[in-house]
Amino acid sequence: MQPMEKGEIIMEDYPKGFSSFSEGVETSRKKLLTSIEFSPDLTFIIPGGNIGDHLIWAGTRQLLDGKPFTEVSEDEIEKANGHTAIIAGCGGWCKAYHSMPRQLSIIEKNFKKVIIFPSSFDISVPAVKDSLMKTKAMVFARELISYNQIKDICEADIAFDTAFFFHYSKYKQQGNGPLYAYRKDREKLKNEINSSVEDNNDISKTSKNLNQFLKIVAKHNTVHTDRAHVMIAGAMLDKTVYYSPSNYHKIPGIADFSLHDFPVWKKK
Repeated sequence: MQPMEKGEIIMEDYPKGFSSFSEGVETSRKKLLTSIEFSPDLTFIIPGGNIGDHLIWAGTRQLLDGKPFTEVSEDEIEKANGHTAIIAGCGGWCKAYHSMPRQLSIIEKNFKKVIIFPSSFDISVPAVKDSLMKTKAMVFARELISYNQIKDICEADIAFDTAFFFHYSKYKQQGNGPLYAYRKDREKLKNEINSSVEDNNDISKTSKNLNQFLKIVAKHNTVHTDRAHVMIAGAMLDKTVYYSPSNYHKIPGIADFSLHDFPVWKKK
């Protein structure tokens, strides 16, 4: 096994009092709910994504429990309209996947207020930077690297990924053996040794639904991954997680910002 190191978190880097996981979750909950507090109607817009993204959406629904909202898929965006649009958190603001700038421009034409829920951003991608410089939306980053990139170019704040609002308790169980769940798509690191793991199961792609995804994670005791939401699910289900980065900062950023209280370790 390769040597591991704990992701290093500098506590003074936490803005606005995020001194622990529990405080971060509650502060994030308050920030996100405050951002929609006086909205007369809510539309929850779900971009495309894999099963890992379903965890973001499920956590958002649980965050919004008790608030009436309309849910809209990416195929319905052009026809959707109303007062306040919540755009689900995602990784669609990076080099490998950057459909969100185009979607944002459509959404802003049809809604008076737009809030981008916690996402990762890479402003080295021209379309991403240009979109954020023009937007009037409230933009939440889900880790410090993205936050530091966007805080001077748009109205920005930081909060935990909404997957942390999902209720995991019914899936928790004693697991056995390792799960290897490495990505095979264009966001993986090129020439990464993880791609040669023989018993790899990229559950974000192979799972039929979120229930199956979580049951697979739950039945193991260690998780090895370069998928952000496999990492998050593993940590929340009390597994030891060994993560590798994808081809940008999203995964180590989330680990350092949100998971330093958990047995989540970075592979060297």
